[in-house]
Amino acid sequence: MTIQWMNKVAIVFLSAVLFLVGAERAFSLQDPVSMLKNVTDQVMSELNQNRAEFKKNPHKLYHLIEQHILPHVDFAEMGRWVAGRNAWKAADAVTQNAFIQEFKTLVIKSYGHSLLEYAGEAIEFLPLREAIGDKTRIQILSLVKESGKSPLHMNYHLVRMGDDWRVYDIIIEGVSIVQGYRAQFAEDIKEGGVAKATLKMQQHNHG
Repeated sequence: MTIQWMNKVAIVFLSAVLFLVGAERAFSLQDPVSMLKNVTDQVMSELNQNRAEFKKNPHKLYHLIEQHILPHVDFAEMGRWVAGRNAWKAADAVTQNAFIQEFKTLVIKSYGHSLLEYAGEAIEFLPLREAIGDKTRIQILSLVKESGKSPLHMNYHLVRMGDDWRVYDIIIEGVSIVQGYRAQFAEDIKEGGVAKATLKMQQHNHG
């Protein structure tokens, strides 16, 4: 996984969830694609205005991510996918929660740094192909456009939680972010289950 690829992932991942800033229960009131467009533009504008401050003090950016993004991402769903069904079921609730907490920290630090690489690429969100109705999972398609390059295709996967929608995966040109994390921790989970993967993240996050 290259640095450039990770930066692209970060841009799109955070674009997918940042639109929820200050928009509690927004999906129950508005079309998700329209909300995604409008609020993403607002947040990217704020990022550009405060880029120098965020670079000087990354903890301010981490705080922004923790306060406004994390409540709208389904880390439990992501955790199940990353660990794999069998390993996740074999772990007790305490172990699962520890994994989720360290995974959150990993996301904050990894994508917080990479978000600063955002250079104004245009994001075009495509209309939903069918009505949401009573669906519990939806997919939103988008194109990330950069001058002189072919558009990058993104599929955002969201799960419904009551009246809210939460991001749990993004497919980038056919490559899943969740599957990438699963591959990263596969050997640790094979050797010591969710607990060993959690330990590895702790060492990385706090080392």
